[in-house]
Amino acid sequence: MDGSQKSPRILIGDDSEILSNMLRDVFEEHGFEVVQAFDGFECKSAFLKERPDIAFVDIRMPGADGIEVLQFIRSKQSQIPVVMMTGLTGSEETAVKAMKMGADDYLIKPFDTDQVVQLANRLLETREAEKETAKLRKEVRRTERQLAHLTKIISEAIISTDSRGRIEFVNRAACKMWGYSAEELNGQDIHFLIRGESRTLLYRDLVRDTVRKGRVEGEFHFRRKDKSTFPGYLSTSVIKEDTRVRGIVAVVADLTRLYEVESRLRQTEKLASLGKVVEGVAHEVRNCLTSLGGFTRRVRKITLDDPDCNRFTRIILEDVGRLENMVREIEEYVRFSKFYSFNFREIDIHEPLERAHERVRSHLSEEVFKSVAFVMRADKKLSRITADSNALEEVFFNLFLNAYEAMPSGGKLTVRVEDRNSGIGVIVSDTGVGMPKKDLTEIFTPFFTSKTSGAGMGLSKVYLLVDEHRGNVQVTSEPKKGSTFEVFLPRERLLSGLGSLGAASTVGPVK
Repeated sequence: MDGSQKSPRILIGDDSEILSNMLRDVFEEHGFEVVQAFDGFECKSAFLKERPDIAFVDIRMPGADGIEVLQFIRSKQSQIPVVMMTGLTGSEETAVKAMKMGADDYLIKPFDTDQVVQLANRLLETREAEKETAKLRKEVRRTERQLAHLTKIISEAIISTDSRGRIEFVNRAACKMWGYSAEELNGQDIHFLIRGESRTLLYRDLVRDTVRKGRVEGEFHFRRKDKSTFPGYLSTSVIKEDTRVRGIVAVVADLTRLYEVESRLRQTEKLASLGKVVEGVAHEVRNCLTSLGGFTRRVRKITLDDPDCNRFTRIILEDVGRLENMVREIEEYVRFSKFYSFNFREIDIHEPLERAHERVRSHLSEEVFKSVAFVMRADKKLSRITADSNALEEVFFNLFLNAYEAMPSGGKLTVRVEDRNSGIGVIVSDTGVGMPKKDLTEIFTPFFTSKTSGAGMGLSKVYLLVDEHRGNVQVTSEPKKGSTFEVFLPRERLLSGLGSLGAASTVGPVK
């Protein structure tokens, strides 16, 4: 026996001192540490005190017989090997009974001492192997639970197939990504999740190409249950058992948010370049308008008695005033986008909403203001958010003003404030003139307007301010039925608001 290993401890329970001592000597010669007991009570006590690795117990002992000792050992949830010894004629039946009650083996006296040692070593090795197996099973179960948990919480879709490409497993993210249940996907050909044109252009057979190349990866377009598509990055690898191909596993990352971020970055860069151009143009136009307005007023003084000239100069001055207001609006937009200093703090969303509505009231005539019924509905418990209160006032002011101006004959303006998982949603709905679908992709672009006056900078400012809060704004509209603007503002500015709104048709000025 390896001296570096701990000596196994054996309990010998037998009322025969001669046999007990003989077994003690044999086992000690083979490196065992021996504990002796000469009746049933001593066996129980020695078991509790010494915690042996194996026990040899005589069936017939004073105090408590071997069967009772066996039951006692097993009642302590102990799995140590127990060998029952008997020397009585016809006691095999009793030994078999002991085996059924949990004994690992039995010996009929007299027996060969070498045989006894071999039996002890074999039982110890078996029990050690069982303990190792149980440990491995426990480790496997723990690993399986961890993997099962990971497949549930991971945001990437995981799909495994058999060698024919039939889906065998999908995780929760895959079901959410495609809109199918696991039951609907199991057994399907994996290719039905990929748009046909993508398969044709990139890979005709995903399973075959994965097996042949060992790995397939690249950007695909995937088709959801509702027939919509989304961009994703696909990576596959082969599943093998020994040398036989068992199937493939595919991991798909949804690239929708990445595409949206890239689009918003391009839009921001475009607006920054446009701002530089606008700043220079506005300056030159203002100089021309100053000259045009000044000379027109001088001409008007000279021609006071000429009614035609008065009518013409009045039209010119009105247009000059309209252009001056437009230039002023453009310059304010550029100045705001370049120099406004944001002050983010924890606020109640009601504060900027109420200030924005009062500001609209002071901006419009009392008649126009009262012609629109204003209704605000809010969830009872609204989370406070980290935001710039003044900037949000500007957002809601422009949305409210836009709604009032879309209802020249009166109507209803409804504002709903909702508490969402990661922030606040503000939905502004009017019953105004609405917009055609073709205009929805342009309304957040500077200088785009469907009104007869103004430079079309209000909604562009809304987009920039909401984007600075890491939120997003979406719009749905229909001619003669009104418009709905939906603003999502994350609870913390570090959280992205992308994809949090759901059903609206346009997300910012994406080109």
